[in-house]
Amino acid sequence: MLLIVSCGKKGDPLPKGLSLPEKIQDLSGEVKDGILFLSFSIPGEGTGGALRDLAGFKVVKGCGTCMGVFEPFKEIRLDEERGYGRSNGKIYIYDDDLTEGQEYSYKVYLFTHKGSRGEASNVFSITWQKPPDALPGIAVAEDDGKVTLSWEKEADTYYNIYRFDDNRYPLFPLNKMLIANQTYTDTGLENGKKYIYEVRRVKVRNGVSWEGEGLRVEAIPKDRTPPASVANVIAERKGSQIIVSWIENIEPDVAGYNIYLIRGNEVVKLNTEPVKGKHFVDTQVHHERYISYYVTCVDTSGNESEPSRESIIILKD
Repeated sequence: MLLIVSCGKKGDPLPKGLSLPEKIQDLSGEVKDGILFLSFSIPGEGTGGALRDLAGFKVVKGCGTCMGVFEPFKEIRLDEERGYGRSNGKIYIYDDDLTEGQEYSYKVYLFTHKGSRGEASNVFSITWQKPPDALPGIAVAEDDGKVTLSWEKEADTYYNIYRFDDNRYPLFPLNKMLIANQTYTDTGLENGKKYIYEVRRVKVRNGVSWEGEGLRVEAIPKDRTPPASVANVIAERKGSQIIVSWIENIEPDVAGYNIYLIRGNEVVKLNTEPVKGKHFVDTQVHHERYISYYVTCVDTSGNESEPSRESIIILKD
């Protein structure tokens, strides 16, 4: 195995007339999902010409007991889409082979299509500690176009919320800043669609955020907004029958209407399934002096509107 040692050795010579982008100077790391994620900017990203010769990166890794020796850790080729993530002009990779209490260091070299290697990046070092454990439980409240997650708050602990869009692993949390309380509401969601979330504990140690593994939950926002009340309800006697009519609601998700009869202190729903259309025929024989009707609208999610105004029928003078 080729070992790259920190002994001041110069990089591979460049072909005449070929220049490499400036070296990487922002290699950094953070603990996410209980794993060390390394990231660095792609030199020349967005400038066009600087990336024409850039083929990829070689990442090397050393440990506190390795006496300054850096060994090959990962090779990233920009013409391949495996082994790394790419977002906002940065490369992201992870290392999950770490031992608690051990110090690790990393450097990155870029290389060209012709095999030339650039200078080493800055060194990122970290002493590995045990990340926070996963949460014991999360409560989920599904509402109209939104989902609320809640959990038991712990002292000296923060939280990050992640949402898996199309089952892709999320690099970044939904929250812009660490959450210090015990609840989070995700809004602007599509009713009836399944969403997958993870809530992860975060401990801040010496200015560094250490995020543990997440607890995953599923949620489906539900339409809980009832339709508008039904307008212009009229009950009329037609021989031995009573015809109840109304103006149909214009909401696109109307499933039908419920018709209620009031006689004395009793309220009776007359239909078993939502009534389609804009009228209902009551064929019962009534012996009361007077009765009244009201109508509600029901949508496809089962939400029922407030009652309409009552329409009274006098049966006996």
